[in-house]
Amino acid sequence: MALAVEHITLNATQASNRYVDMTGTPVDVVNVALDTIGGTAQAIDGDFGVDATTASPLVRVKWDSAGYALYSQLVTNDRIRIIYDRS
Repeated sequence: MALAVEHITLNATQASNRYVDMTGTPVDVVNVALDTIGGTAQAIDGDFGVDATTASPLVRVKWDSAGYALYSQLVTNDRIRIIYDRS
C-alpha cells in the first residue's frame, strides 16, 4: 500500500464550485479519506463524495449538493487533507 496525502488550501474557485480535483488516482474511490485541518475527519457519502467519472482524467472530491454536510461549511482559505491508497 502506498498512501498519498494531499494538503489543499481552497481557493475562491474551488470553494465556490465545491470540489477539488485530486492530483493522483486512488486504487478504490470508496477508500478516500478527507479531513479539515483544525477540524475533524469527514465521512464519505455523508460529508463529501468522490467522483471518478468526470470528463477529465482526474478524480474529483466534491461537496456540491446540500446532501453533503460540508456543503455550507468549506470556504476560501480553508485547508483540507485528502488521504488515499495509490498503489
